Amino acid sequence: MRILFINTTDVSGGAAIAACRLMKGLEQYHNTENFFLVRYQKGNLPLTETTISSFFQKAVERSVDKLANATGLQYLFYPFSSSKILKYTKKLKPDIISLHNTHGGYFATPLLVKLSKIAPVVWTLHDMWSFTGNAAHTFGNTSWKEMKNDKSLTKVPPSIGINTGAFLLKLKRKIYNQSDITIVTPSIWLKKLADQSPVFEGKKIIQIYNGMEESVFFKRNKELCRIALGLPIDVKTIMFSAESISIKNAWKGGGMLLEILKKINDLTKEKINLLVLGHGEMKEINSFENFTVFHQGYVSSEEVMNNCLNAADVFIYPTKADNLPNVLVESISSGTPCVTFDIGGCNEIIEDGKNGYIIEPFNFDEFATKTIGLLNNEDKLLAFSSNCINIAKEKFGLKDMADKYFGLFTTLKANS
Repeated sequence: MRILFINTTDVSGGAAIAACRLMKGLEQYHNTENFFLVRYQKGNLPLTETTISSFFQKAVERSVDKLANATGLQYLFYPFSSSKILKYTKKLKPDIISLHNTHGGYFATPLLVKLSKIAPVVWTLHDMWSFTGNAAHTFGNTSWKEMKNDKSLTKVPPSIGINTGAFLLKLKRKIYNQSDITIVTPSIWLKKLADQSPVFEGKKIIQIYNGMEESVFFKRNKELCRIALGLPIDVKTIMFSAESISIKNAWKGGGMLLEILKKINDLTKEKINLLVLGHGEMKEINSFENFTVFHQGYVSSEEVMNNCLNAADVFIYPTKADNLPNVLVESISSGTPCVTFDIGGCNEIIEDGKNGYIIEPFNFDEFATKTIGLLNNEDKLLAFSSNCINIAKEKFGLKDMADKYFGLFTTLKANS
């Protein structure tokens, strides 16, 4: 089976990581032939091409994207990317198009109609954008259910200037109705929302968990991992990871992380290692007297990420918006318990009181208390760690993910 994957990036970001793991699973277990078409290429994956290449094309499409977003005509026209995507797909003649993130300034939504005439499109959603006016997440706002777009959502990335959200929703519904698309959501949470969307009326929506390869993320010797990372081996360790470590990161960490760390710092008199992964640095973290901070930077290597997670006793993940966070699945696959807010699909990975704690948003006191309590309870850490691995194997195996997608692709191919 020949599959064309389309995403904004090839190796950076949650959607790219999930798409790459799916490709690997399909090739490994079902011998598929996979091709990747992306806007931004940062890795060296085989059979990968970009939608544009020259500086001139990049400059033009950046200007087009900026103007379109300002005027509320989001993702309707890209002169070079649209042509490349369509020509490449016609030449490749794939059996299935596996579509992932389309927002990011390269994919014109009307292109769905033409692409789905070449091959069935399976669109894996990694956020809410496909059924909102413009926002990747709406933080509980449900105006999209009435085909409206609350003015406050226009500032949520990918943001728009003029609030044309109602128009964009009507246009999305029209495009989807004319397209042969099947929707996949990685979380039950997102499926429930997509099921309520008027733009997806009549479309098949399936939930398939993202999978993890056991030989990549697994439990390792904690002391050896700490030695490899230069951490004290006899000091309790908390880990936090996000693509961007910044006080301005409003979705993950940011001010929430600082507030939680402050409360944890006040609850203990013992020194704690704080292992922080991601681009940038929040200097405010260094002010807490009971934390010894280790900035690891952004980690792209899965082996290093596995080492970091194994070096930690507890992984903390304060988030305001998420679908099915890869890092939580990676953490439990490594046997590391997690504490996170009851946001999106987080509670489908972390079972409260079993492999970590699910905290009511945004109860920072409880988050800190539960984290320090778990950190100081060796028996519970061991029990939670064992449960982590069992849950990861039961729900988030790479083979299970690949099998379910392949079954769907096979059915769609036969019926096309």
